[in-house]
Amino acid sequence: MKPSWLAPVAITLLTVVGTSLFSQGQQQDQAPRPALSRSDEMLDRWNDIGNKLVAMAQDFPEDKYDFKLQKDERTFALNLLHAAALDFVLIRRISGSNLGPDFGDGDNPTRDAFKTKADVVKFVQEAIADGAKVIQQQGDAGLDKTSKFGSRLAHNSTIWTFAIEHSGEHYGQLVVYYRANNMVPPDSRR
Repeated sequence: MKPSWLAPVAITLLTVVGTSLFSQGQQQDQAPRPALSRSDEMLDRWNDIGNKLVAMAQDFPEDKYDFKLQKDERTFALNLLHAAALDFVLIRRISGSNLGPDFGDGDNPTRDAFKTKADVVKFVQEAIADGAKVIQQQGDAGLDKTSKFGSRLAHNSTIWTFAIEHSGEHYGQLVVYYRANNMVPPDSRR
C-alpha cells in the first residue's frame, strides 16, 4: 500500500520543477539588455565601491574610528582618508583641475585635518561625488585621453580602474575591522 500523501507531494514537486524550468527557458530566450556606454559602466563601478565606503564611514561607531588590528596598520579612519585622498590625487590628474584638498605629493592625510566622524564622512562623500562628476563630464572620450600615471602616461580608463581597485582593497580591509569588532559590514546585511 502506498501512503495517501505521496501522490499530492509528487504532483506538487512536478508542478514546481515544471514552472521553474519554464521560467528559466523564458529568461534564456530573452535578449540581454544592451551595454551601457563605457563611461556609464565606469561610473557604475565608481559609485558602487564609493557608496560602500561612504556607508561604512557613516555606519562605523565614531569611538572605534581609531581602531586598528596591528600597530603597523592604518586605523579605520585613516584607511578611509587614504582611499579618498588618493581618489582626489587621481581626479585632479585626470580632470586637470584643483578639485578637493591637495595634500602635496602624499595621499595620507592625518586626523588633524579630519578630527570627527562627520569630517571623514564628508571627505569620502566629496571624493566620490567629484569623481562621478568628472566621469560624467568627460564621457567616453575622457576614458581614451591619457594622463600622467607614475612615470608614464596611461589611458584615463586605466587610472579610473586603478582607483576603483584601490578603493576595493581598502573596503576589504575595513570589512576585517568590522568583523574584528563583531560587527556586520553594511554590504553583508542584505
